[in-house]
Amino acid sequence: MKTLYLVRHAKSSWKDPSLSDRDRPLNKRGKRDAPRMAEYVADKISSPDVFVSSPSRRTQDTAINFLHAFDKLKADLQLEEYLFHGDERDIEEVIQNLDNAHDSAMFFIHNPGITDYANELTGENILNIPTCGVIGIQLATEDWKQVHQCQKKKLFYYYPKGLDLPTH
Repeated sequence: MKTLYLVRHAKSSWKDPSLSDRDRPLNKRGKRDAPRMAEYVADKISSPDVFVSSPSRRTQDTAINFLHAFDKLKADLQLEEYLFHGDERDIEEVIQNLDNAHDSAMFFIHNPGITDYANELTGENILNIPTCGVIGIQLATEDWKQVHQCQKKKLFYYYPKGLDLPTH
């Protein structure tokens, strides 16, 4: 069995129009939600074997909060260019190239790719995975290359407004 966790980056800022899309940071809400969601998820699951992120600043900033919650270092984060606004095929290609020694993987990605891919894998009809939303999916396979062909089961779907998280 493999387990895949898909995380949409936390809310980002559009405050500085001179920044490229890739360089946009988290806004106030994103800086609040990312550590809270990371702590919540870390309390529910074992640490993933591998953490993979789009190279954008907002996905990396979100990922760093999750790495911290799982007692990992920034050096444990792998960056994948294909995940920067990647569609379902791009996301799946990165997943299929994971080392089979990893039984679980957490991806930090963008919308609409995350929503489209999560729906495709689970058969759900989620209209929009909100910022900092996390979906866990169990894959009945030992080979990441079989992610599309194997049986899949949604384990959970969390998002900040859907949880009664404590305010820090």
